[in-house]
Amino acid sequence: MAVTKARKTRPSPNAPIILRRARGRLRVRRPQRETTFDLLSTVARDGVDPGMPEPSWPSGDAAFLTAVLRAQRVPEPLVQRISAAIPLSAPSNSTLADRLSEALAIGLDFGPLEDVLNAPRVLVAGPAGAGKTTLAAKLAARADRAGVRFVNALAGRVGDSSQLAEYAATLGMPVMEAAAPEMLAAAVHGNEGTVVVDTGGVDASDGQAWESLRPWIAAADAVPLLVLPANASVEDALTAARAFRALGGRHLAVTRFDMVRRVGGVLGAAMEGVTLVAVSVTPHFAYGLRPLTADVLARRLLSGALDETRWQAPAA
Repeated sequence: MAVTKARKTRPSPNAPIILRRARGRLRVRRPQRETTFDLLSTVARDGVDPGMPEPSWPSGDAAFLTAVLRAQRVPEPLVQRISAAIPLSAPSNSTLADRLSEALAIGLDFGPLEDVLNAPRVLVAGPAGAGKTTLAAKLAARADRAGVRFVNALAGRVGDSSQLAEYAATLGMPVMEAAAPEMLAAAVHGNEGTVVVDTGGVDASDGQAWESLRPWIAAADAVPLLVLPANASVEDALTAARAFRALGGRHLAVTRFDMVRRVGGVLGAAMEGVTLVAVSVTPHFAYGLRPLTADVLARRLLSGALDETRWQAPAA
């Protein structure tokens, strides 16, 4: 007679609890439930907003690029300006980055970094902690002229200013201090080399503090350079750019370009007519200063919106 082995079956989740007695103890056996795990929804989480899925992107090219701008927190009026410039048709070999670059070149004002590098005198200005002193050292390291020197303008300077002295010593360049615009004028008078003037931090909303920079700019007859971090808010970028433009300045350099994912806020400065000229992509003071072009910005906006790790620019 053939013997059939009974097949074990998994108990139903609604099965009652079974009590068994073994070796004098009462054992409780509860039915086991399978754990459900949605892998796709887990890997799609946003690194910036944990627990939130990535947005669904529209299928049309123009709509997709517009969504990228909004994902990067670009101010809405600027989104509309750039979106209107996206070409409706493009060659078959062009990429989305090419089309966005073309629109950015129309919607924003880009300028050559050489306009700043070749200026005989440059005065850097911006909020505290924006990286002005490091950028001043990068400008000096990139300058083509011989006899580069620093001037530490005490305009708005609060606290220790030894960082500039350390940079100057490492680069082998002299540094002077100027407590008043008249001292700055004397420091730059007759100097044939490049002079980079570093100033103290200015609160973005402090109009009087911005206005106090006017005599320093005039004393040095310098090209003013606005320095803003890539993670600046739209409001701060707009306010700072408006005050900077009132001083006659128009060039903007963006720091921390490789340290934050979303850089749309700082582009609010472009709504005030500033010219984008440079980005800083490393905290090291001797290198990492690069031209900011429409092509560079287009690829940065796309990669930052679509990927949470690969958007970082290389340091070298």
